[in-house]
Amino acid sequence: MQNRYLKILSIMLIALFAVSVSVVIAQAPAGGQGGGGGRGGRGGGGPGMALTSTAWADGGEIPAKHAGGQAVSPALSWTNVPMGTAEFVLIMNDPEPVVPALSVSGDILHWMVAKIPAATTSLPENAGAMNSTLLPTGAVQVQPFRGPGAPAAGPRHHYTLTLYALNAPLDAAATANRAAVMAAMEGKVLGRAIFGGRFMQAPPTP
Repeated sequence: MQNRYLKILSIMLIALFAVSVSVVIAQAPAGGQGGGGGRGGRGGGGPGMALTSTAWADGGEIPAKHAGGQAVSPALSWTNVPMGTAEFVLIMNDPEPVVPALSVSGDILHWMVAKIPAATTSLPENAGAMNSTLLPTGAVQVQPFRGPGAPAAGPRHHYTLTLYALNAPLDAAATANRAAVMAAMEGKVLGRAIFGGRFMQAPPTP
């Protein structure tokens, strides 16, 4: 009789444990624990950092106003900044030309701003001008803006603006050039946002 009672009790405990496990699984959030979100990532399943512009649509044609030697840099704004961001770095490049030749990572740098303060959420049009007074206090322009210039004889090039959110400020000495900035950024990137455009010069009129 006692053995039968213990057997029934064991079955009841096993059934109760199975029900408890099912409830926990049903209540767990989808996507795993601490999932990142979108390009740039934010953690906790939230949206990733987003970079936008009123100058052209993401992936669209870059207007002539923002191309060529006398071009003005586009207005930019960003949202969904990761928690813990200390400052930003902005890079615009053309990844298609291989400069220097045969390089595994060579490209053409069109604009670079480091040490953008964490409280900044936008840059106005023409902030990338030489000796600009439109950049936020503390920002360092490593490379002034130079507009896209893909030749008419070739295919359209794809120009990429990437905004990096860093978890610690860069040392001022690290802003000497692009290579120094990139090296100093290693291990500090909380998230990034990407915005792109295409451009090719108009063919000469006959």
